[in-house]
Amino acid sequence: MLKILCLASQNLDRPENGAAVRAGNIFKLLARQGEVDLVLGGFQKLWGGKLPSSCREFNLIRTVYFEPTPRPSLRDRIRHELDPRFMNTSWIQATDAERTWLKSVLPAYDLVWIHGMDLANAFGLWHWPASVLDIDDIQSSLHLSRLAQAAGAREKIRQRWVAARWRRHEKKLCERFNAVCVCSDPDVPKLGWPRNTFVVPNGFAPPATPLLWQPAAPPRIGFIGNFGHPPNREGIDWFLDCVWPSIVKKNPPAILRIAGGGQTNPGWARPNVDVLGWVADTQAEMATWSLAIVPVLTGGGTRVKIAEYMSRRCPIVSTALGAYGYGLADGEEILLADHADTFAARCLQILEDPALGEKLAHNSWKKFINHWTWDAQADRIAQVVQFALADSRRSPKVQP
Repeated sequence: MLKILCLASQNLDRPENGAAVRAGNIFKLLARQGEVDLVLGGFQKLWGGKLPSSCREFNLIRTVYFEPTPRPSLRDRIRHELDPRFMNTSWIQATDAERTWLKSVLPAYDLVWIHGMDLANAFGLWHWPASVLDIDDIQSSLHLSRLAQAAGAREKIRQRWVAARWRRHEKKLCERFNAVCVCSDPDVPKLGWPRNTFVVPNGFAPPATPLLWQPAAPPRIGFIGNFGHPPNREGIDWFLDCVWPSIVKKNPPAILRIAGGGQTNPGWARPNVDVLGWVADTQAEMATWSLAIVPVLTGGGTRVKIAEYMSRRCPIVSTALGAYGYGLADGEEILLADHADTFAARCLQILEDPALGEKLAHNSWKKFINHWTWDAQADRIAQVVQFALADSRRSPKVQP
């Protein structure tokens, strides 16, 4: 039986964001391949000062805090901007003791699976032996999407520079790891080394109980997400300011339901808007919606919430970026709109024609069951594992 070390920076007992959903489900699939041990690492500020001491579904062997780099030297600041081999990319690093510990345990494992480039870089290792790096966000793509939204020449130049910096790092990943996983086919060429780049799509668990879609009256439009993630907050800001007024003007009883943990905007509290916070039973909540929205304007991967909405048989209106990587057909499985007036019109289409919503939900559900349950990814995960093991035997990546 394989011994597999998995590293993540999310609390897998409380998967409140897409990254945690992805990491937790991939690790469960890896447990079918062998015995899984887990290391959780986090920047103290982001974890609220406390890392979990246990994990229900995995053998948590270590929790690691990364320390912020207090005052980077001029040389390090220059390398940060120009050198793709400089690993202190987010100015957080493991201590020497934690790095030494990791190096000491790596030889005991047949495979190492790391979720996220920042986490890998924070340990300061260039070559990871018998390794897979899983990326849910392509950072260069995230900053290019921000470039498209940037106001003013200075911000546009900054976003273009940051995107180019990340792209230099991304082009080196396949030198450092035996295999790299991304979320969608369009992401593969961005890394430049298709030979050992694999697509493991984001997914979601199918409902454990039969679905009863019973849209409420007055009609509800819903969004669910982690508001610690800036693209979610920015998307709801845009929807409320630019889209929602047109909807309530033509359909005054309509209600917007905003669900999810993290810091919300106090300005969201207004008539016809319910800010719910964290919702324990998302299936019951979504069953009352007439449609779900994905008003995402910036991002660098695929949105897990698309798979979640499909799994709940809920009709979806999304920006093209929000639905990126899923290959859903506009008008058949989803409605797409990138401008505020068109987004509002698409939402109103479903509110005024429930049969259209039922068609979209049915078609996207069929595609979800075939492609985006986590069980549907089991063979892909097994393929990645076998490739990484074979590649590590052919060309071992030895840490100097």
